[in-house]
Amino acid sequence: MKKKFFIGLFIFAAIGLFIFAHLALRSNNVPEYQPQQNLPAPIEIPSTGVMLYEEAKAIDKPMVAMFYVDWCSYCRKYMPVFGELAHLYKDKYSFVAINCDNPQYKELVNSFHIMAFPSLFVIDEKIGHKFSLNMAATTQKSIAREELDNYLKVRKNIVK
Repeated sequence: MKKKFFIGLFIFAAIGLFIFAHLALRSNNVPEYQPQQNLPAPIEIPSTGVMLYEEAKAIDKPMVAMFYVDWCSYCRKYMPVFGELAHLYKDKYSFVAINCDNPQYKELVNSFHIMAFPSLFVIDEKIGHKFSLNMAATTQKSIAREELDNYLKVRKNIVK
């Protein structure tokens, strides 16, 4: 009877160890964003001030990139604010809206490890710098302005 108990316990432990190892190995992989299906109507991008990513890369200014998806209600609410910021900072930044469901941007989206929508990044190709803005910047325009102004102050000391 004891022998059957220990054999059963051994098998149970082996199965548990196998499952644990499998889950541990899977967790090392960074998940990729997968585009959604059956999307609502596209979000309207402001017609002035917001440009394509490829256009912004060619301009010698830091870029503010908003990663969004059409099905996100927060993205829909924030897009007009993003357009206002683009107008206010048109001389200092290039503003770009990147639809994460667009297959053209899959590699770019995955390189930024986007985990929430909308996500705002400042990308400065001139100094090879990119960083995420405070998530509160997507809810309050004053915080976004503070973050953008602070970056310009820091950049002034780096780029001479």
